[in-house]
Amino acid sequence: MFLIDIEDFKRARLTIGLLLFNVVCYIAFANETGEKYILYFILNNRRVLYNFEYWRLFAAIFFHANPMHLFSNMFALLIFGTTIETNKGFSKVKYIVLYIFSGVLGNLFTLILLPVDSYSLGASGAIFGLIGACVIMLIAEDPSLLIFALIYVAYFLLSSLQPGVNYWAHIFGLLGGISLAYLFKLNNVRIIKH
Repeated sequence: MFLIDIEDFKRARLTIGLLLFNVVCYIAFANETGEKYILYFILNNRRVLYNFEYWRLFAAIFFHANPMHLFSNMFALLIFGTTIETNKGFSKVKYIVLYIFSGVLGNLFTLILLPVDSYSLGASGAIFGLIGACVIMLIAEDPSLLIFALIYVAYFLLSSLQPGVNYWAHIFGLLGGISLAYLFKLNNVRIIKH
């Protein structure tokens, strides 16, 4: 079973850095002036499709709609990010690639599957990628816990079905995290065998 302690949190510098960056972005834009400028960073399907503003696919993973949205995502980032970052099977580079890949993949499918006038923001696609990576770690380290991992993922996905939640970002972030973590684990096994 995975347990994290205070020492893990101290070693999870990338996770803390990502968390602080998200908080700073929220604080910087949580005022009347900032609210005007945040529209340049969040995912706006129409602006990406017709104005080719592709940076939004990346930038949107660092912005949040309100304090509860920020808190819930940062709490999950702290738990799942620390779990991944302090695991010996994931280097710092693999961790950050996994995080960004999952977030951007979630936003890419948001662009494809939601109406053209949709807006989206938040780190949840990236965080669901971390959850997917935790599932792969769990299966690799203790396959007998597979049923618990599946129940856990089902719980998180069901919580995504609330109104106003971008479940496409969650689903494809999760799938991105599972796929990439599997490839990383497979690569680790091959390296050990040679």
